[in-house]
Amino acid sequence: MAQVEIKNDGKVVEVPDGSVLAVLDGKCSILFACKSGSCASCKVRVVEGMENLEPPNEVEKMGLETFATDPSERLMCVAKIKSGKIVVEY
Repeated sequence: MAQVEIKNDGKVVEVPDGSVLAVLDGKCSILFACKSGSCASCKVRVVEGMENLEPPNEVEKMGLETFATDPSERLMCVAKIKSGKIVVEY
């Protein structure tokens, strides 16, 4: 099981390895509106563990480009965790 620590909530949520992080919807205070990478409501900054995420797919790349993010930011609705732990804040 992979782990996602949400600094704003002060909690760690376990998710299956290989999960799209939309599985966090309802388990934390990150907002998930569109769940398709087009609104950026779920944009977070990855504080630790970027290497434990798959590289952004084409959908996420377009969403990140649209919302002028920096390299440490990801869209949780389409980001996929390989395994291990990531720490995020929003």
